[in-house]
Amino acid sequence: MWHAGITWFAALAVATGGLAEKPHPRLWFTRGMEAPLREKIATDPLAARLHECVMEEAGRVLKARTCKYDIPDGKRLLAESRLALHHILHCGWAWRLTGKEEYRLRAIAELEAGCALKDWNPSHFLDTAEMATAVALGYDWLHESLTPAQRAMCERAIVEKALKPAKEVHDKGGWWTLPKNNWAQVCGSGIAIAAAAIAGHDEGLADDLFSRSLALVEQCAGFYQPDGMYPEGPGYWQYGTNYHVMLLAACDTLGQAVPDAPVLRKAGDSIMHLTSPTRLGFNFADANARPATPSAAQCWLAVRYKDSVQAKHVRDLFGRALDEDKGGAGGGFALPLAVMWLPAAPANGTVLPKAAVFHGEQAVALFRSGWDRDDAWFGIKGGTPAASHGHMDVGSFVYDAHGHRWLHDLGSENYNLPGHFGGRRWEYFRLQNRSHNTLEIGGRLQNPDARPCPLVSSSLTADPLTATFDLTNAYAGSAARVTRSARFDTRTGGVRIADDITAPAGAVVWRAFTDADVEIAGGRVILRKKGKQIRLRQVSKAGTWSLADAKPPTAVEKQNEGFRAIVLTAPQASRVSLAVEIMP
Repeated sequence: MWHAGITWFAALAVATGGLAEKPHPRLWFTRGMEAPLREKIATDPLAARLHECVMEEAGRVLKARTCKYDIPDGKRLLAESRLALHHILHCGWAWRLTGKEEYRLRAIAELEAGCALKDWNPSHFLDTAEMATAVALGYDWLHESLTPAQRAMCERAIVEKALKPAKEVHDKGGWWTLPKNNWAQVCGSGIAIAAAAIAGHDEGLADDLFSRSLALVEQCAGFYQPDGMYPEGPGYWQYGTNYHVMLLAACDTLGQAVPDAPVLRKAGDSIMHLTSPTRLGFNFADANARPATPSAAQCWLAVRYKDSVQAKHVRDLFGRALDEDKGGAGGGFALPLAVMWLPAAPANGTVLPKAAVFHGEQAVALFRSGWDRDDAWFGIKGGTPAASHGHMDVGSFVYDAHGHRWLHDLGSENYNLPGHFGGRRWEYFRLQNRSHNTLEIGGRLQNPDARPCPLVSSSLTADPLTATFDLTNAYAGSAARVTRSARFDTRTGGVRIADDITAPAGAVVWRAFTDADVEIAGGRVILRKKGKQIRLRQVSKAGTWSLADAKPPTAVEKQNEGFRAIVLTAPQASRVSLAVEIMP
């Protein structure tokens, strides 16, 4: 893991004493920003539409319950922490911009409920970090309107239920205090934000925990090396990066130097390309395919790095979400921050690229015929199951065309299944290569400890666009060598996927999962959905097509209703070459 910048933050640790002198509000929405934000909302039609969504949601929060101590799965308070953060952020925003007392009182009610909880469930520290963020936000944004008793309530809760438990974890070298995965970003950012909010009323904890936490989050920029792809998939990109960016943005309003991590600009590129024309993402790892809306982090990155391409993508995607989602804009708890950080419209003529490749722990190639809803789009990956939240999805792909997803990643499994993050992880169907659009060789699973399978070559300058992955590490013990290449025609949206397997240990099974109606006609497979169709054609003539159920072997797993596997089976040989064309 990447550790650049530790020396700089060691020096910072003695320079953060000024936090206590910063006036409130000091987090993001500082004093005097009301007028510029009202001007932005008045002059930018997109900002106005998004702000309207925030206000509608704030209106719903007025009638919603406050958070409570509820751990339904016996492990996580997380849903309640997120509820509190959502409520406080929306009502705090509404009060700051309208001055209406009902929003202020509702935010205070949420603060009181959160502070009254017996603890913030430090055994699952994400819960603590997110509740700390919620209370810190409310304390800071409403500070001047709170009574001394209300301020003391928030200060005491943050110290006792967040900062002291965090210091204990840091002092003991707890696992999330190292830059391993999204926990480091969320826990580090949440604690730093909370420490900064109550600095001066923190029992001497704030400066130390702010500098420690900031150092930790700065190291997490290494997750995106070398060129922007987040190893835990697009779902956790949004989670980890939102918190990462919230802390960086807070540094700015706190008067702290914002750590310079140019790779974060490339991170903005990766999530842009991972989003298809249908707004569904390439949901590898523990992620699910849902219609995407831009996050606050995407907005901030586009502005921070003055990236006109990302700015256009963010604005276009928000516009589509508003038009397609019955007036909603998604954005989760952080939609108010997305409005605050929304990039201005770029100059006319800004063109979005049709292809990108990314390396690192989870190498990915992404191709498209265009950015309109009906355009074709194809994503394919190498990588490793050994990454945090990884699946045995090395070599897997997804495909969209005609406004639909045709070939799917089934998504995540229930995290509460026995051993899901332990010794039984690879027993579950959705985590195996047997449930992904990749190969099964000799009836065996992919190597769970495989070194990352790299993108070994690509061409993005002319048709066809190409990418080749060496999958050999994932099939150790199943074959001597395995490569998968893809060729994408931007004019037609067609794809050719070619596999070359040397010395397979048994039959080679090629799979792709679909929810479309399927007809097998000789060497062709026809998929039909809502009046549209695509075709798959075997070019190599090495195997036989069939259909298989997508149902897992046990009733406790997700049952994958509506899905079937398109299967191409080739018998064992000294060398097996398969080639399949996807034609929209």
